[in-house]
Order: sequence, then structure tokens, then C-alpha cells
Amino acid sequence: MRVFVTGATGFLGGELTRALVARGHEVLALARTTEGMARHAALAPGATFIQGDLFSPQDWRSGLARFRPDALIHCGWRGVVGAERNDLAQLENIAASARLAEAAIECGAQVVIGVGSQAEYGARSGAFGETDPTTPETLYGVSKLATSGAFLTLGAIHGVRAIWGRVFSLYGPGNDGPWLVPSLIRALSKGQQLDLTRCEQIWEFTHVRDAAQGFIALLETPQAHGVFNVASGAPAPLRDAVLLLRDMIDRNARPNFGAIPYRPDQVMHLEAKIDRIRAVTGWSPRIGLMEGFEETVAAFRRERMAA
Repeated sequence: MRVFVTGATGFLGGELTRALVARGHEVLALARTTEGMARHAALAPGATFIQGDLFSPQDWRSGLARFRPDALIHCGWRGVVGAERNDLAQLENIAASARLAEAAIECGAQVVIGVGSQAEYGARSGAFGETDPTTPETLYGVSKLATSGAFLTLGAIHGVRAIWGRVFSLYGPGNDGPWLVPSLIRALSKGQQLDLTRCEQIWEFTHVRDAAQGFIALLETPQAHGVFNVASGAPAPLRDAVLLLRDMIDRNARPNFGAIPYRPDQVMHLEAKIDRIRAVTGWSPRIGLMEGFEETVAAFRRERMAA
């Protein structure tokens, strides 16, 4: 298939672009910066990259029209970190994403796929399936949920497949952001004191490569449409995960469990039900926590040596 990918220099988008090329798909990838475009083009030499901003259709509309995609996979999003998640600018993602999906369909796409989030379920504890209530408590979650509705509605209007994949707690090589796993790896590698909550949570950890393969399975399965959780489906005790990373990096480190109080809205059990994606596509995650953490730590060490 000819697949147009946005957010192609992001964590999931970059992995997905490489995986699509490896599967033999023809990929046109949208990159926001020339620096990111050059780096990711070297990692996915079979993809064609164009520079542009999701919020500036003039940057990508002509390239999209020439490419005539069979499918869109929309990974791009503005405002994913910290306080940005409650910025009113989050709401602008809804219209920008809907315009993108509409343009892709006008250019021939028969499948439009968007990347959603666990945030759509809200700050509740438990195991969540696609039919469970969605009560987002951040503008990020609200905007993701609204965009899912826009994608599914546009799909119904135009008679094309529309898919929304909600991802849970991604980690893996290449993620150097402020998230839990890379933050723990950086702190342990520098010998810094780890002040943590009691870490009694049960938590999802989804390897980015598994998530990318999940989206490809949704793309390539003709009967797949609607909302799907894309996750490991195998939550682990958070304290065990912290100690597993500790043992890989510095066995002498002594995490200070309980130094930080839980937030009033702390989620204590995050688990994704993935029965639906398994039943529809046959996909299942393959990378266990031990293997995934080892790979992630090794990649961090390689990047540090190369710096």
C-alpha cells in the first residue's frame, strides 16, 4: 500500500515508518523539522520524507495529492508533555486532524488510522476495554477522544475504513523524553538518588515495536475498523519494573520508595484489554518486559557512547 504517515519523526511514528518500509509498503512521511527528517530518513531509507507542519496544509497538501495514498496513519500531535496537556491549544489538534483525514480521503485513501491514548479513559483505575466509559480528565484526553469521533464519522460519511488505536505507556529504544522508563534509565546511569512514590501501582508497559506492529496489523486487516486498544495486555507491578531496571544498570542503587506522595488522582491500576485487536487481526505483543528493558538500556548506552 501507499501510506502517508504524520509524526514520522516522533517515537511511535519513526518506528512505524521503519516497520512499514520493512513490510514492503510505500511510505510518504511528514516531518516537522529538517534535522528530524534527515535523521529518520537515514533510519528508513525506503521512505520519502517531506518537511511540513500538520497545522499548515499548504506544506503537505500538494505532496499528498501527488502521492495518492491508499492509507493514512496519523501519529502527529501538538502538545504531549506536562502542562501542555491542559493547554487550550490542544483543541486545535481536533480540527487539524480532521482536515488531514478529509484531505487524505479526497486523495484516494481507503483507510484512515489515528493514534489515540489511554488518557481517553480518564484517571480511573482498572482494566479497560474499548466499550468502557471514556471520561478524560485532561484537554489532551478530551482532544484525542474528540478526534477519534471525527475519524470514525468521516469514515462513515465517505465509506472508508476508519481506525482509532489507543496506545498505553509506550517505551523502547529512542525514547529520550520525560517519561518514566527513560527518566529512570538516565537517573540510574548517572548515579542519582531515585525519589519515588511507594510504586504500588499495577502498570502497562508497551514496547514501541509491538505497538507499531499492532498498527500495521490493523492497516492490513480488511475487516478492522473502529476503536482498538494497542498495548501489552500484561501489566506488571511498578515496583518490580523499577527494580528490574535498577538491576540492569546499578545493583547498588537504593530507590527511595515512598519519598514522593501519590497525587490525589493517582491511577493505581492501568491495564488494557486487548482481546478485540487479537480477535480481529491475530496480532499479539511479543516483547516481554525483561527483553524490552534490556534492549532499551542497551540502546541508551550506545547513544551515550556515540555522543
